[in-house]
Amino acid sequence: MPSSVPPAVSKSFVALIPAILTLTIFLIVRIIFTFTPWGNIHDFIFQIVQAPLTSLGKGIIPTIIAIFAIQLLWFFGLHGQIIVNSVLDPIWNTLSLENIDAYRAGEMLPNIVTKQFMESFTVSLGGTGMTLVVLIIILTMMKSKQLRGVGKLAAPAGIFNVNEPCIFGLPIVLNPTIAILWILAPMVSTLVAYLAMASGIVPLTTGVSVPWTVPVFISGMLATNSIRGGILQLVQMAIVGVIWFPFLKTWNKSILKDEAAEEAE
Repeated sequence: MPSSVPPAVSKSFVALIPAILTLTIFLIVRIIFTFTPWGNIHDFIFQIVQAPLTSLGKGIIPTIIAIFAIQLLWFFGLHGQIIVNSVLDPIWNTLSLENIDAYRAGEMLPNIVTKQFMESFTVSLGGTGMTLVVLIIILTMMKSKQLRGVGKLAAPAGIFNVNEPCIFGLPIVLNPTIAILWILAPMVSTLVAYLAMASGIVPLTTGVSVPWTVPVFISGMLATNSIRGGILQLVQMAIVGVIWFPFLKTWNKSILKDEAAEEAE
């Protein structure tokens, strides 16, 4: 453009050719898809990409793998939920929408695994790793000052499923003695929740959004519209407690010896 043309006008013409090229390409794509069985690119993506991924994501094996990945990432100090959920949230939310549509229509709910299942029956049991019951065991059964100090600090936040004080306070991050318990307990507990719903003992989640900070038992009832959802959460906590208790008991004895030695000095 000549130098006499104002910069604002010149810039608009510079952007004109890329804009025309972009619109032309997408117009051609749209026309091409009108001759296909899908009719448009949106239905093509849904049927070829989204539908298979959604079908895969609602199974128990992918769910357990997701829990494993979340726990493993947290063990290394990385926020497992943010990383894993960024990939799987679109699938879980789609499954939730299917459930809530069926619930409103008075039909049978189609999906066990939904966004509410992944929150109310995993995170809502005291945060990542379902550690609320671990804190309860520490505060009621352990005598170590160190463990009880962490328990007192972490328990108030843990009630609302915020458990960073527990993860970094015990510590769990980069602690190889806890790694197996940390990963195994949530996987077993989630499997039990899945089987309880698959067998019809506990109703499926309705798809109604329940904030992950809602305390245990209440969140289970809200997610399933049944008291059995809350009872299932308590059963899950008991399972996690049984898995953790032998280790906590041994760990408590070890720390008590160290504390006694420090006091003797």
